Amino acid sequence: NDCIETIYDGRRLQESCHNEREMLKENGLAIVASPMPKTHIIWSERDSVQQCYLPELERTINKLFPEKIIHLSFWNPMMRGESLEISRQRDQLLHTPTANIASLVHIDTDVGAYDSIEEILAIIDNNRVQNDSLASSSSVIEDVTDDIVSGRKRFAILNFWRNTGETPVTQAPLSIYSSRYDGDVAFPDAAPNVEDSKWYMFPNATRDEVIVFYQYDRERDQPSDLWHCAIEVEEKESDSVHRRKSFDIRALIVFDDEVSDNNDRFSPERTRPVLSFEESCCFCDKQAAKRTGGEGK
Repeated sequence: NDCIETIYDGRRLQESCHNEREMLKENGLAIVASPMPKTHIIWSERDSVQQCYLPELERTINKLFPEKIIHLSFWNPMMRGESLEISRQRDQLLHTPTANIASLVHIDTDVGAYDSIEEILAIIDNNRVQNDSLASSSSVIEDVTDDIVSGRKRFAILNFWRNTGETPVTQAPLSIYSSRYDGDVAFPDAAPNVEDSKWYMFPNATRDEVIVFYQYDRERDQPSDLWHCAIEVEEKESDSVHRRKSFDIRALIVFDDEVSDNNDRFSPERTRPVLSFEESCCFCDKQAAKRTGGEGK
């Protein structure tokens, strides 16, 4: 049976918070004013993203997190649009990968699907866009494995989503599920409390704003693992020429904070998923291929 969900205005929710930092901390998502750099960004070129866009994202991260950060890596850049198809692997060394919008509910990174932290960090290494400040030229595995395993440092994965079109987003906007759980539990050990969890979107997101949301946090009490998707809205005649164009990129942030035993989601005893990483990692690619009539139906 179909289930009808109410989607709430994230801007109104954020108005009830003191600032973007509080919004992100309490709800796992926020929209942040982030003016486009004066230097023109060519979103399809990885070098342009690295040189012109990542410094702005670093400023946004410093505004959102007063905690001391010991490592920051950006990875998995993606251009999305209703007219785009999945790009070929060989085109992705110099150019930003492309994909259709993801219209099925999903999370980007199920950290529990990995057997070890090295496996997670290897994926990040292979899809990394080098930033200049808080990441060395060595591999991510060399940089942070000991901090996470032996030092028990908190780490988080966030998605930074931006409208790259000339007009505010009116078609296929991003919707995010801010999940709440009963008691001292979190995904995947329990299902969200459906009464307290809510879907949000940020209407008319502009190219001078970035939507930030958690895909993972080692600390159990931080709302994270936020499911999300593009949603259909009633089309107006004028919207046909303003199809959604967006760019998203993930960030691995390692904080100089040790996680306590009772708040650690990445302990050796953590619950493992039924699907392996290999089985789950192609989810978005398959749904995008299906949407555009390609393989993977």
